[in-house]
Amino acid sequence: AGVRAMAGLFHVVFVGHSFPIDSAACVQTSATQWTLDVSAMVNTNFLMLKEVCLALSSPNAIDATAGLGLYVSVGGSEWQYRGGVYANRPSDVFPIQWPSGDMAGASAQIGISIEPVSALAQKEGARLGAKEEFAKRVAMDLFRFLESFNAGTVVGPDQLVVPANFLDR
Repeated sequence: AGVRAMAGLFHVVFVGHSFPIDSAACVQTSATQWTLDVSAMVNTNFLMLKEVCLALSSPNAIDATAGLGLYVSVGGSEWQYRGGVYANRPSDVFPIQWPSGDMAGASAQIGISIEPVSALAQKEGARLGAKEEFAKRVAMDLFRFLESFNAGTVVGPDQLVVPANFLDR
C-alpha cells in the first residue's frame, strides 16, 4: 500500500521523543504524499507526543512554489492539518493536538503532503485565525472573572479595582 519515500526530502522529529526520522522511513502513498505510523515507529503511547518538527532536508528539496503540509490522524480518522514548511520557512515545530475520540488500541499517523505554497498559506491563515479566536475567548473569560471582583468601587468609567491576589482565588 505504498513505497518507501526517497531519502533526503524531509525529516521529522518528535520533540523530546525521537531522533530525526528521514523521509525514507515513511511510506509513500502517492506521488506527493507520505505517512508515518507513529505508534509503530516512535511510541505506542502516542498521546505523550506533544510537538513535532518538520524540516526540509535541503534548500532545493522541493520546488520553490511548493511546500510540505503536516497532518495527523488517529485510528483512521479524517486527516487534520497542523502546519507547513517551505523554502522561506524550511523548518518549524508544531503542536500535534491528536484528534479526540475513542483512542483505545488506536494507531496514530502523521501525513506529509507536497502542496502549493498558496494552499498552505490559506490553511495557515485558518489555523492562526482559530488560535486568535481562542485567545480572545480566554481573554474575555479572564475579564469577566476580574469584573466579578469589582465591588462597586468607582475609580473611573473604564477602570476596574481588583484584589492583588485575584489569581490565587
